[in-house]
Order: sequence, then structure tokens, then C-alpha cells
Amino acid sequence: MNHSWSLTLALALLLADGCASSSPKAGSKPVAFAMAASKIDEKDPLAAIRLLQIGQTMIAEGKVADGIEQFKHALRLQPDNPTIHNVLGVAELRRGESARAIEEFNRALALAPSYLDARSNRGTAYLRLGQVAMAEADFLAALTDPAYANRQGVYFNLGALYFARGNLTAAEENLRRATLPVGSVDAYLLLGRVEERLGKFAAAETAYRGAHDRGPERPDAALALGEFLAGRGQAPEAQELYRQVIEIAPASPEAVRAHELLGR
Repeated sequence: MNHSWSLTLALALLLADGCASSSPKAGSKPVAFAMAASKIDEKDPLAAIRLLQIGQTMIAEGKVADGIEQFKHALRLQPDNPTIHNVLGVAELRRGESARAIEEFNRALALAPSYLDARSNRGTAYLRLGQVAMAEADFLAALTDPAYANRQGVYFNLGALYFARGNLTAAEENLRRATLPVGSVDAYLLLGRVEERLGKFAAAETAYRGAHDRGPERPDAALALGEFLAGRGQAPEAQELYRQVIEIAPASPEAVRAHELLGR
């Protein structure tokens, strides 16, 4: 069965010590954040945190290069802050600079060897560079702490890694952990794909329905469930899902595929 959705690795911007991102208020303009950054008093002990917040807001608006400049400004104020190196690494990943990202994660880990966010994020960067063994080592290291907050994300990345290797049993095991107690839409989608490959169709349906329930606004989730059900002889529900896809995102590639399937 050919699903139109593509595999996306989990990657979260992990900020510690009260540096959570802040969303821009309605009607705000990007220039306002640049002005705010220019007015920050560098002697203020919270200046670096404020720069991180401004940088995250810029990245959320799609201004990744501008956000990175704010992170670098913060780093000039606190060059030995591993959180800033980690955040800068994630930003480099977002603009496709995996090698640069690894350099920043390495600096974060040199300053704080037990910094699991940086280790997990470095694993993602290694995976994007095709260095699978290095990625696996970092993901497994991140899971050594049972209290690590982002374990589900790491399990998803491991599941994606094993799926790419063709190790479906290991992929299934990790993706199931990624969906417990409640996982991301992508974790459910990939788990459904793995269960299909393993011939576990009831489990695959449960996973695809989980993805659709978690992301009813996601056209890829509706399409994946629809194509699976069509392949299992449940055409009426599948066609309803295709119509949902077109309604949710009429200009998307998923909608193009849904039109094709409805026209058969």
C-alpha cells in the first residue's frame, strides 16, 4: 500500500531553566522583536534568557536566520551556557545545517556531559547525516535516565531508525513505547505502517485511527487511515476520509491524492 505521507523525524526545541518559547501576540510585527533585542541591557542577568525568547519567537515566525543571530548574541553574553549551545544547535538543524548543529551539541555536552536534551538532539543530527550507529548510540544514551522528559520522542526516533534499517520488530517495540500513554501523530502513523508490514492489520488499524484521533486537522492522518481502510474493503468510510482530506487542506498533495482515489 502506498501512503502519500512522508516520514518526519521528531525534533523538539528543548529549552530548560525557564526559557520556554513565547508565542507572538496577535497583530505583533517581527520588527518589534528585533527592536526589543536591540534594547536589552547586556548587564541584566536575564538578558541571555530574553534573547533566547526573542530568538524562538523569530524562528516560530519562520525567521530562522534572525533567530540564530539572537542565540549567538545570547552566547556572547554566556559562552559557557550549555542550554544556549543546545538551542543554537536545534536552530541549525531547522535550517538544514546538521554538521553545524552537531558542533553546538558537542559544545553543550562538553560543558554538561549529562545534558540529555543535547545528546538526543545530536542523535537526530547524526541520523540526518546518515550516521546511523552514532545516532543510535546517542538515543540509547538518552534513555538511560528513566526520568528523562522526552523519552517518547527518543523512542520515536529509534523506531524511525530501525524502520529505515528494515528491523521491523525493533521498530514496532520502540514506536509502541512512543505512543504510550499518548503519543504524537507521527508516532501513530509510523507504527501503523510498521504493523502493516508485519501483517498485523488489526494493530495497524488501531494505530492509524490513533493518528486520526490525535490529529483530525492533519490531512496525512486522514489519508493514511482512508487508504488503509480501502485496502481492507471498507470503501465507504475510506471515501468519507478522502472527502475530509479535501476539506481540511484542498491545495495539499494529500488532497490531490484523495481526488485521484475518489475518481477511481
